[in-house]
Amino acid sequence: MIGDILKQKIIKIVFIFILFITIYFISYTVTLKDLPKNIISILNRKYKNEKDNYKLDLVSIVVNNWNIKKSFNKTKNNISASNKNEEVLFNNIEPIVYIYNTHSKEEYNYQKNNVYNIIPTVKEANYILESELKKLGINSIIETNDTIDILNMRSLPYSDSYKISRELLENKKLEYPSLIYFIDLHRDSVERKITTIEIDGKSYAKTMFLLGLENPNYEENKKVMNVLNTFLENNYKGLSRGIYEKKGRGVNGVYNQDFSSNAILIEVGGVGNTIDEVSNSLKAIANSLYSYIESNNMTKIE
Repeated sequence: MIGDILKQKIIKIVFIFILFITIYFISYTVTLKDLPKNIISILNRKYKNEKDNYKLDLVSIVVNNWNIKKSFNKTKNNISASNKNEEVLFNNIEPIVYIYNTHSKEEYNYQKNNVYNIIPTVKEANYILESELKKLGINSIIETNDTIDILNMRSLPYSDSYKISRELLENKKLEYPSLIYFIDLHRDSVERKITTIEIDGKSYAKTMFLLGLENPNYEENKKVMNVLNTFLENNYKGLSRGIYEKKGRGVNGVYNQDFSSNAILIEVGGVGNTIDEVSNSLKAIANSLYSYIESNNMTKIE
């Protein structure tokens, strides 16, 4: 009798252990389903660093796991090979671009992937831009600290976001003196029809440069933005919404652009845009940055 009870307990423990391992494995692969193929490797890498941002949907797991597992295994080798090549190509180049988000919780449209509770934010945009720049031979650093989390931890108001991102900006420059270009990525809040355009049959999230007129040296920042904006207009007609100048009561007016003439705030898309539309636009932005950096005497792309 006692032996039977003990046997049942052992079977129960083994079953729970197997179930736990199975769910853990599935939770790792489930987030790759239905994501745009060109950013699977980026989100896979980011997922490893920020697992808490991804939630399980057990119904979807049961229904979709077989295809997800097959897709994941197919891309796994490509991801490893890509990372290996990046290490070879870029391990001797100091970073010159710093990518961060003053408003780190800004979200994009997630209707396609909401069955998995995956909510793409401007943080994903950072990794996409970093990847596109690396393809062009430009090494960059992404800010891993979250401005909004720091605000909450210090019980500070949302209006202090730029103070926090300024701290992170200054610290990163001290850590990496090679940094020359500082890109603050945002997402606009206007409706989709304003922030979407089709170019050569491909859907893009429109971009916009934001210039703070309360920065005493804003004319220098404007020169840089004009160069980038002109490149986009010449090569991706209609993609850019131009340079939006802001000052006065109720706005920041500086946006940390007094830190450097190469401090650039870019709005990429709006609430209605998907992450693949944003990805298309970030490739265009990377090309514009490459063109500007290559023509700038401060550095040279080899």
